Amino acid sequence: MSILSCCDEKTSGALKVDVLGQWLKTDWMPLFPDLKLVTLWTSAACVNEQVLTKFSRRMSLNKQYKFVGHEEISCPVVVKVKQHTDSGKLTYQSGAFLFKFVNTKTNELVEVLALSAFSSDEGYRFQIVCLAAVPEVLLKMWAAFAEECDRLASALEPTSKVVIIGGRSVSFVPTTEWGDIVLPADLKEDILSDVESFFTKGIDIYKRLKLKPFRKLLLAGVPGTGKTMLCSALAKWAIERKYLVIYVSSADREGAKFWKIEHALDVASDSKLPTLILLEEIDAYLHEEEKALVLNVLDGAESSINDKGSLLIATTNYPEAIDERILKRPGRLDRIFIVPETRDITNAEKLLRQYLGEMWQADHAVIASELIGYPGAFIREVAIHALTQVAYENLEELPFEMLERSFNRLREQIDVRDDFLVKRNGIGLLATR
Repeated sequence: MSILSCCDEKTSGALKVDVLGQWLKTDWMPLFPDLKLVTLWTSAACVNEQVLTKFSRRMSLNKQYKFVGHEEISCPVVVKVKQHTDSGKLTYQSGAFLFKFVNTKTNELVEVLALSAFSSDEGYRFQIVCLAAVPEVLLKMWAAFAEECDRLASALEPTSKVVIIGGRSVSFVPTTEWGDIVLPADLKEDILSDVESFFTKGIDIYKRLKLKPFRKLLLAGVPGTGKTMLCSALAKWAIERKYLVIYVSSADREGAKFWKIEHALDVASDSKLPTLILLEEIDAYLHEEEKALVLNVLDGAESSINDKGSLLIATTNYPEAIDERILKRPGRLDRIFIVPETRDITNAEKLLRQYLGEMWQADHAVIASELIGYPGAFIREVAIHALTQVAYENLEELPFEMLERSFNRLREQIDVRDDFLVKRNGIGLLATR
């Protein structure tokens, strides 16, 4: 164990908790023999500067005390060291801190000393050791204080970005407008109505029925039908209403793990904000090792309570891979929406017009009928392929013949690929088309 916050060489090799605890016992506690001080291992969130700044001075602790502030004091066994975020905000800190509370019934000022220090193990993983000397009569008050500090440490505030849990990035800005979504009109309206109704009316109904305000929707459809785009549009819609939006990602070394779903629900609960949670490819999380854990969370039995409401939107390309215990049991998935391939010429033309942008011409509409039955991703690729040819040939317009060639070429590629898979595995990519 290497020690970062220590006063001399004699203590630098000692376990930091022993150093802090010994100093409290021999140097601090004898000064207050009547207080019956108890040494507690306490949450590092109590010495997080952002947490202490956000801590409400109006909050009642154990129905009798209020936190009124803290001050740093000198201590020979710790030095003052502060951590900061990428944006420069100060967070965790080592040192000695005197926390002050007021008894709201007697107006008496009471104090608790906390010592914190940074330490690392042999793998250089850093942590904060934090001990507090708490008067015996204030143990419940301090427990309530530490619990609220923990909540504030993981709580998020409304932001213009989607917060990522478990991915390689920490956030992203959704750019898809709801008007950009091309779906059958009744389906599009139904999805948005379900989401909006939950946050505006459904939460109170859940509470009245003594249920956790936790709703779960599933978007199912073959690859390329626009489920990711739909999630992005709903994320932007929610952010515009100051809701918290969390995206559970499997794009890291750990992949699809249950703890990511659980953590997302915990963050939503701690943040006390209306929260939209996006979980793509839910089937990937339903592996044998953790399926039971996911089922319990979907049941709501082991999910954290967010009084402001949490709405989970999951997606899957393969609904047949999802256990019937999830699909058919009421409550685990409240509603399933099938996101189809392009069904009519109107939507096919809308998608093509959207992807071609300024290159759209009236005669391009002729090919729209050929696009029915294909997912939106295929139509996008037809447009991109055609626009790439326009750029290569340095043309100012997109001739219909070039667009038609792009469609035929991509259709042939899919047919060849599908035929290959049918012969090899008996599975066709477009078998449902």
